[in-house]
Amino acid sequence: MTTAPRRWIGLVGLAATAALVLAACAPPQAAEPEPDAGGGTEAAVSETLKVGYISPVTGNFAVAGQEMVDGWNLYWELNGNEVNGVTVETIVEDDAGNPEISLTKAAKLVEQDEVDVLVGPLLANTALAVAEYAESVGVPNLHPVAASDDLTQRNANGLTVRTGSMGGSQANYPGGEWAATEGGFDTAVTLCADYAFGWESCAGFVQGFQDNGGEVVEQLWFPNSTTDFSTYVSQIQAAGADMVYVATAGGAPGPNFLTSYLGLGLDMDKLLLNCCAADQGTLRAMGDQIVGLKSVSYWAEGRESEAVAELIEAYKEFSGGNVPGAYIAGGYITASLVASVLEEQGYLTGEELVSAITESTFEDNIFGRVSFDEYNNTVGPVYIREVVKRDDGNLYNTPIATYEDVDQWFGQDPEEALQQPNYSQDFQG
Repeated sequence: MTTAPRRWIGLVGLAATAALVLAACAPPQAAEPEPDAGGGTEAAVSETLKVGYISPVTGNFAVAGQEMVDGWNLYWELNGNEVNGVTVETIVEDDAGNPEISLTKAAKLVEQDEVDVLVGPLLANTALAVAEYAESVGVPNLHPVAASDDLTQRNANGLTVRTGSMGGSQANYPGGEWAATEGGFDTAVTLCADYAFGWESCAGFVQGFQDNGGEVVEQLWFPNSTTDFSTYVSQIQAAGADMVYVATAGGAPGPNFLTSYLGLGLDMDKLLLNCCAADQGTLRAMGDQIVGLKSVSYWAEGRESEAVAELIEAYKEFSGGNVPGAYIAGGYITASLVASVLEEQGYLTGEELVSAITESTFEDNIFGRVSFDEYNNTVGPVYIREVVKRDDGNLYNTPIATYEDVDQWFGQDPEEALQQPNYSQDFQG
């Protein structure tokens, strides 16, 4: 694949199959090319790929939701929104993190705006609702950030693909493994958001911790609307465990928790956060007091990688000096994948678009060595990260341990894994 001038950020190859030849990809309205004056043919008639982008840009998750949109916009600002004769037109809708609003916005985008693709939303419960609707109307649904396990497990379908993240349990299992081995912790207490993503994130950590000899002494759950974590921090302190694992869905809960935790003088060395609780929004809000904070994620902006360095440079210019977090990265790589498909094969939508995306392989994209499994989920590295301050004055989540080729099954046979109950407060694996 020719990479210049368009930035693919580490795309190694996009395989093309016989079923996806260009002749089969032309949309029904495409006209046959006409001969030009010299006896040749004109370029293919230009097309528009209409994208409906759903994200919570207001409410408790507004910071994360806006960054997810910004990552998408950054790619098109750098590269232009016309690819191989196809113009990418994006319509952004705010769902405020509410599943009912998400469905209403998805229906508006499909039925009134007639979009070809839905991207987003962010939260697990909103993503599951939109994915089900999108499949019912035959529209592909790309997920830059949403981590609900069932998007690519029980609810997997040919139109849903996780483009820029991992499943909640998948991304956190290595955190439990690390805590029980390299971290040297024997007991843990967990605090997680009380909905699908929180249950799954906790389940991944709990299984990784217990499978490696650790004991979870107590599990605590908080509503997504929580702003004051002092009561939960008091319960954590009372549990007397060696360490604390905390999973939030991004936005305000991360810094709000840390404010309560550090305010009581508790030991940051005993704390392990998930991706979202320690994302760049939290780092910017908390500042130097959290240097040394550890977390687990599929994204590490402090990783030594040409692909990561290129994204950091571009986002700093775009944002006035900020460092990109996971939401930026997810939006950006999703746009990059769409652009690469258009560059290689022209206008595509439906299952053909999803299939072309999931045939992509990466030796080192912004997340590392990544591929897609048969359920349209990413397989790739998970990092144990530590907050480091660099010479530019910014804080970076920097890897101290890497777990390569992490999949969503924890070594189980997929069919057997899918027979177990959904993760919940009552079932953690």
